[in-house]
Amino acid sequence: MNSNCVQSQTNGQKTKIRLLKTAEKLFASHGFAGVTMRGVATMAQTNIASANYHFGTKEAMVLEMLESKIEPINYKRKQRLAEAKHNSPNDPLTTSDIFRALILPVGEEVQKQFSNQSSIVNIISRSFTEPASFLEKIHKRFFGELSQIFIDELKLTHPNASEDDIYWNFHLAIASMLGAFAQHRRIKDLTQGRCNENAVSEMIERLINFVSSGFEAGMNKRL
Repeated sequence: MNSNCVQSQTNGQKTKIRLLKTAEKLFASHGFAGVTMRGVATMAQTNIASANYHFGTKEAMVLEMLESKIEPINYKRKQRLAEAKHNSPNDPLTTSDIFRALILPVGEEVQKQFSNQSSIVNIISRSFTEPASFLEKIHKRFFGELSQIFIDELKLTHPNASEDDIYWNFHLAIASMLGAFAQHRRIKDLTQGRCNENAVSEMIERLINFVSSGFEAGMNKRL
């Protein structure tokens, strides 16, 4: 492969990265409806032909951008769950162990980026505003298999619970997690300054405890 070909591939990869970063900013700020191929190309200082070449469609571009943000977190979730199982080979995991593996990796990413107006927080917030059809695609692609892995562990931990209880309480736990991250900055106003919005690590620990305790309570009390 000659040097001109290598340089062309390098430039193409750099352009693709710029397009993805621009798509991330637009999606975080304006949602899927606010992203256009032309708008992304213009902000990324390239042309729409280049955007079409790399992604084909707006949806493909946004999904690839989301994959670059979500899959590393999901990998860490699976890794933490595997480590917890390794450390407890003869007993089911505790509810707290399971939700710690699920919540802590995304919490660490939020904490890492929090001082810079984390785009991951804005992306999480989009889970409350995007059209249901698009959210279904996101769930199927990035969270369907992952959710089942964690649900299977919860079934082992709560062998006498009904599947309805497991699924309902897992759904409520996920909603609590998303809401906590998306609305964390409101804690300062809510508490009239008593609680520090920058105490992300404290919030994460409280969230893990809250979700775990709530899940277990839901196993014991049915309407």
